Amino acid sequence: MNQSIQSLVRRYQDQQLNSEELRKLDEFLRTDAHAREIFMRETNLIAAIEGIAEEQALGPSVDALPTLSSDTSNRWTMATGWLVAAVAASLLIAFFATSNRRTQSETIATIIGVNGPLQWTGNGGQVRSDLSVGMKLSGGTIDGVSPDSWFSLRFDDGSVVVTSGNSMLAFSDLGQKILHLKAGRLSADVTPQASGSPMLIHTRSAILEIVGTSFDIDSDLGATALTVTEGNVRVKRRSDGKLIDVPAQHQVIAAADVDLKIAQIPQVAHLWQSRLQNGPRRTHGRWLPGTSEQSPMLRCLPHVTEDNKTIYTASFRVTVPDAAPVMTNEHSIVNVRGYLDRATNLYVGMTLKTTEGDFAGRFQVVLPSREFQPGATFNHSLEIENFTLDPSLSAMKDNLASSANELMVASIWCHTLYQQAGLAVTSVELMEQSE
Repeated sequence: MNQSIQSLVRRYQDQQLNSEELRKLDEFLRTDAHAREIFMRETNLIAAIEGIAEEQALGPSVDALPTLSSDTSNRWTMATGWLVAAVAASLLIAFFATSNRRTQSETIATIIGVNGPLQWTGNGGQVRSDLSVGMKLSGGTIDGVSPDSWFSLRFDDGSVVVTSGNSMLAFSDLGQKILHLKAGRLSADVTPQASGSPMLIHTRSAILEIVGTSFDIDSDLGATALTVTEGNVRVKRRSDGKLIDVPAQHQVIAAADVDLKIAQIPQVAHLWQSRLQNGPRRTHGRWLPGTSEQSPMLRCLPHVTEDNKTIYTASFRVTVPDAAPVMTNEHSIVNVRGYLDRATNLYVGMTLKTTEGDFAGRFQVVLPSREFQPGATFNHSLEIENFTLDPSLSAMKDNLASSANELMVASIWCHTLYQQAGLAVTSVELMEQSE
């Protein structure tokens, strides 16, 4: 049993698990407390060893080491391996003991979104899989152990990070936010950080320095792909220490086998579509994977407004794959597909920004309940000229856009009011009608 878990965890760390092995590991972690302890021990030990190997700055260079015979080399490798493991383990014990004393009653972030099987390992070795919105965390490691895993965390300063899919993220904040993204996808909106204490994100192939910006990262064993939508990110490639600054609307791939150079992303796009088949990335709602009989969908989640009313909403951050900003024009059409369990008014809207990035308003169309059949799918195409300012913003209308035309799209959303109507969205698309 122990050997099986250890083997699965180590193969998971190297991203070598197939779908059946991922299912088996997930089942172990859900049902066996001892398996979770082994998972915690193995992942933390591996992370510590890698950290030591990556950041070791003392000792002779590789070229200065004496040549060893094969037998001596094998014994040396085994000995140093055990030594590094022992040092790593002792450092972990010291770290957990110190961190537990310093932060046992302190929290640094709050969970604002979860989906699918997730595992949190906290300071002091606490392991939990019952994560929920509103739970406060004091740092640790979050593991998404299936393709439908999704996790959103808001730090106390307002910075938000989101991971999705098979991922592993370690995070801490003892005066400076330090994140380790071992693998997976991460999106972030980072508020301005204190001078001299930027957020640092470590991946296998790069170290990213963030002062305050919005960006997306895809990281795997050999490469880190970064797209910056706002602000500036400094990237250091691990293989040679080369530095490069990536400004807004640019992207870069940090890998040992490609040139480290930035490329500008397209300046504007007029077409966009949701891709729920790829997971819950850049969505707000309860994502459900598709089956042979049903498409992937985004179910609504309740949200209490400032006037203490409940709306049930699902939304999509609007970007194309290379993160180009998306703009409406006079030919824009919003197409939305999904279903409702009961007939009710459906609100379909967009949150819009000016080309300078300022809030331009929320514009919406209200589809009356007579347009829907309970339990039946719907498919509506809405022309841009029919979108009007959300009435809740009427007091601000003089400072907002007069129409939804020629504006940048931040998000597209659907919601029902006051009572759960079983809203599920299967597709949203921004199209252009022919002239």
